[in-house]
Amino acid sequence: MTLSSYLEMLDELIRPGIARLSDRFVATQIRFVASCQQPDGGFGGRQGGSDLYYTDFALRTLSWLAPGHAAFDRAAGYLARVASPPRDAVECFNALNARSLLERHSTDLADRAAWALNPLPLIERLYGHLLPGGGFARLADDEGVSAYHTFLGALCFQMLGADMPMSEGAIVAIKTLKCPDGGYAELAGQTVSQTNATAAAVAFLIMNNAMPPETMASTGRFLAQMQSADGGLKPHAAVDGGDLLSTFTGLMTLWGLGGLPQIDTAGVARFLRRMAHPNGGFLACDGDDSPDVEYTYYGVGTLALLRLLTPA
Repeated sequence: MTLSSYLEMLDELIRPGIARLSDRFVATQIRFVASCQQPDGGFGGRQGGSDLYYTDFALRTLSWLAPGHAAFDRAAGYLARVASPPRDAVECFNALNARSLLERHSTDLADRAAWALNPLPLIERLYGHLLPGGGFARLADDEGVSAYHTFLGALCFQMLGADMPMSEGAIVAIKTLKCPDGGYAELAGQTVSQTNATAAAVAFLIMNNAMPPETMASTGRFLAQMQSADGGLKPHAAVDGGDLLSTFTGLMTLWGLGGLPQIDTAGVARFLRRMAHPNGGFLACDGDDSPDVEYTYYGVGTLALLRLLTPA
């Protein structure tokens, strides 16, 4: 698998499951996501106000459920007015991915030349987080590699049409995050495996053809062990219950590793039903009471994966 194919692969994997979702469910989620769009065309999260991060998640979800929705044209106006350059690899990815989605789905984007992102501020920001030996740090002054930021940084360079700098060094750095239980830590120096860090590390290594079969097997066992009694996947072993982010990223990674038979899919379905808000949208975990567009993306994606595993 190559970096240039990763996002397309994810989309191709999910879409057959999306096609099996009920019309009622799809309409409910579209209404919820659309209700989160702000007057300026962006999408808000739990703190209110438009945010590049949540706008990207909203557009991702609508690209699955309603690619012709008018929200895309309104979002193009918001992206055109985002003035400050992204702060880190996360925001660089959000900006580039949102642009890609709008280029695909917005009829209004062609009239908004001012929104065409100048790549130089993004490249400069990414280089500001690049470590001397390869890989990306979470913060500009961090000295250790981050699994998540390295994964996103690699995707950003791919979307910019440029080679990722020092990719071989990044592979070595990410491999050092592997823990004895088969999972990966998020940051250099940490010794606790995390579900989401493992998902990021695995994606990066697989895209670079740098994950041998024996490593895949041990990592698959780690992720399967993260399923909690509530049916969801836990962020790490010390947490009692699952959350929807870890459930989605864990299932996606297990799918790629060929380890989904190890998962109790009926348990995942029960967990997902509890996370679904009756008025649309999804919650993060038990005890949460406020759905948002980010967790709605994870909820829709998780349900699509379940539909692929247990088609009706």
